[in-house]
Amino acid sequence: MNLEKPIQPDRLYRAVGAEVISARPIFTGDVYQSVNIPGVGVSAAIVIAHPCSIRGSAGSLSEQILVASVEQHAQHPDGRWEKGFYNRMPLAGLPLKGEFHVARLDRLGLAATDSLRETTRIACLSHPGINQLQQRLVSHLTRHVNPVEHFYETFAHTYEEADLLEEWILELGSTEDSPEASFETWLREGDPSRQLRLKDMAERRSIRQEMNSEIRRRRTRR
Repeated sequence: MNLEKPIQPDRLYRAVGAEVISARPIFTGDVYQSVNIPGVGVSAAIVIAHPCSIRGSAGSLSEQILVASVEQHAQHPDGRWEKGFYNRMPLAGLPLKGEFHVARLDRLGLAATDSLRETTRIACLSHPGINQLQQRLVSHLTRHVNPVEHFYETFAHTYEEADLLEEWILELGSTEDSPEASFETWLREGDPSRQLRLKDMAERRSIRQEMNSEIRRRRTRR
């Protein structure tokens, strides 16, 4: 089984450049302009850590986040990316110097979270983009190629959670002292918790409706 064909920029990214919303929480597939990566050096970087390893208790971010270097690279004809270059993830269309870039999945390091906050986030991968990033990373580490659909099945509830958190911060960031923490508390309420319910696709619309009602309630009481 071959790796998936590289995705074109219009599908690869959720947002690029000025489209990136600053309130969006740090997430897998975010690309930053200039980061000091221990053992690698200063370069553009992409977050490759799983969302569950990024955040700790009360929604707080870990002090360090696993990233890969993003470097200028030669483009290759169709077909070559699917059968090789397992240690590289094609990232066409980034607003960086040079025509074409890749994530170097063999040049990793734990970057300080503060260093990510202090530099410019220049792109966020789309869901298909993150799925492809994970496929190539697992293939690089194990030489086993999982279909990208398997990664979507595993990641879908975390995609939804990140989208909900972004909306929560946008709506309540100016009134809540710590919107990340209040969202985490709200999400873990219930039996089963809303966080567990997100794993069921049929529950996601209901949870979003519950969140919208809670946001209205909190804004009204202010």
